[in-house]
Amino acid sequence: MEDLNAEYDVVVVGTGLTECILSGVFGSEGKKVLNIDANSYYGGESASLNMFDMWKKFRWTEEQRRKEDERKKEIERLENEEREAEDKRRAAAKEAGDDSYKPGPKVPKPEQVGPNPPEVFGKDARAWNQWHISLTPKFLMADGELTRILHQTGVTQYIDLLSVHGSFVVKKGIPSRVPSTRVEAVKSPLVSTMQKYYMQNFLQFIASYKEDDPTTHKKELNLDTNTMREAYKIFGLDAWTSEFIGHAMALYAEDSYLDKPAREPIERIILYVKSMARFGNSPYIFPLYGLGELPERFSFLSAVYGGTYALNTPLQEILYDGNGKVSGVRFPHPITKKDTVVKTKKVIADPTYFLNTQRIRPVGKLVRAICVLQHPVEGTDNAESAQIIIPASQMGRKNDIYISVLSSIFNVCPKGFYLASVSTMVENPDSGNPHSELEPGFERLGLGSGRLGEKEEKFIQVVDLYEPTDDGTKDNVFISRSYDATTHFETCTDDVKDIYKRVEGKDLVIKERKDKAEE
Repeated sequence: MEDLNAEYDVVVVGTGLTECILSGVFGSEGKKVLNIDANSYYGGESASLNMFDMWKKFRWTEEQRRKEDERKKEIERLENEEREAEDKRRAAAKEAGDDSYKPGPKVPKPEQVGPNPPEVFGKDARAWNQWHISLTPKFLMADGELTRILHQTGVTQYIDLLSVHGSFVVKKGIPSRVPSTRVEAVKSPLVSTMQKYYMQNFLQFIASYKEDDPTTHKKELNLDTNTMREAYKIFGLDAWTSEFIGHAMALYAEDSYLDKPAREPIERIILYVKSMARFGNSPYIFPLYGLGELPERFSFLSAVYGGTYALNTPLQEILYDGNGKVSGVRFPHPITKKDTVVKTKKVIADPTYFLNTQRIRPVGKLVRAICVLQHPVEGTDNAESAQIIIPASQMGRKNDIYISVLSSIFNVCPKGFYLASVSTMVENPDSGNPHSELEPGFERLGLGSGRLGEKEEKFIQVVDLYEPTDDGTKDNVFISRSYDATTHFETCTDDVKDIYKRVEGKDLVIKERKDKAEE
């Protein structure tokens, strides 16, 4: 990598999607950006890992991971010494005119500490690299804000996006496609005959609504003063129809939105319907080779404009001036590992760099299982990819369970396998068994009560979610939010826009990238 500058306009800590979007945006605006990450890979919590790295993350002990890191450092030291010694021997042989010189034997390397994945998932690095498993499985809304940012910044030049095949909601244990048009509402088994009529009227309102055209508004409904509960009542929608619209189309995970102004839920439903109209099968799209492609490509965008990236580079300290404002950051140099300080007046960071500090506060726990399957999910017409929502009321819960399914056509796993994720907010953190809250999702995947086929696997984790305790304007340290339980990235782009406004004091406006820097 190129040597570091003495000063940067912005230092971004972490390479999660939020951070990398901001890094790419600031880079395209001509700012000097340095992006550091303690991990050896791009993406942070939004990374995609191969099967070996998944096994290392979820199946190795902390001690094994620590020793493996030490082993890699030792190998790097041995290789450097071996290279230097080889250069000296070669130079001496050349000076002596010895044309028969041959390189010396390789120095034995320390053995790997932890186990490899089972051979059914691959026998070597080449096979393991066929897996691109997203740690935070989310879909993109086809007409959503992140999709617009991808197009406007030109990042779509570097990635391919495919439509997800279906969007389903579960009622009485049976998945059904989510209707998004009047015709689909008539055919849907999700609602009663009478409710089909009311839902048709509601979807017609959604399809025709234009904020600047009063003729498309409903006279009895004021989106800023009426609650969404009142809006459903105005359209004659009963409790179940309201629930599945709110959860499967507006994509709320629980029902607190019902007693808030109707504008945001209506805008969410409009987004769902518009996204659905883009491809017809579902409102969702997903990148080939997994979500890790997104932060990596935004990183590339920043680099195109002169940004600098450094992995395996943990933040050690944020430095402040006499007024309590950021003046620089300290970290080990990415190559020499020497103590390094660069000047900056603005730092953007993900919350995991501020654990056990008063800069962040917990906002809940998310439990997620990433499952390796060898069969499509029953009830989805053997869809190669799908989102399935199990509404909270169907399980006696407060929060929905989300399921996403992807096959090998997305190049995220070898042929014959499927990747599925099951996630929800933890409602009983003191139970000692948050995994049990995913059981309805496991049942839907055919993995209930711990059932696993010979070539199937579950990787389960409980994730603490955080948000910043202040807006960062006091000291110019701006902290992002954890990725929430929603199945899409709209809340992530909301965070991007919010941080940008706090950093720059103005709204984020991305101009379409017409000129292409030399790449």
